[in-house]
Amino acid sequence: MKNISQITQIMARLSELLRLGSEDEWAARVDQCRMELPSDSSHVLSKILRLFGGMGSLTDVVLYRNGQPLLSENNELAELRTKLYELCMVA
Repeated sequence: MKNISQITQIMARLSELLRLGSEDEWAARVDQCRMELPSDSSHVLSKILRLFGGMGSLTDVVLYRNGQPLLSENNELAELRTKLYELCMVA
């Protein structure tokens, strides 16, 4: 069974990091999925997984501020993306 609570927590932190790096559109997409998750988890888990596919996906996001990459934030972002993907893939 999916751990919806853990997924929700990860998505909340992802959204914070994305906003910190001025990735407001991505933050909004993550927030939308997070809000929908409790009501239709199987559909939303599939929707979350689609955020990871193809060029220009969530996987490609790199956080910057004032033209400088945010190193620790990007490291945390990478860890959270991996955890989120793994949790959504577990049956």
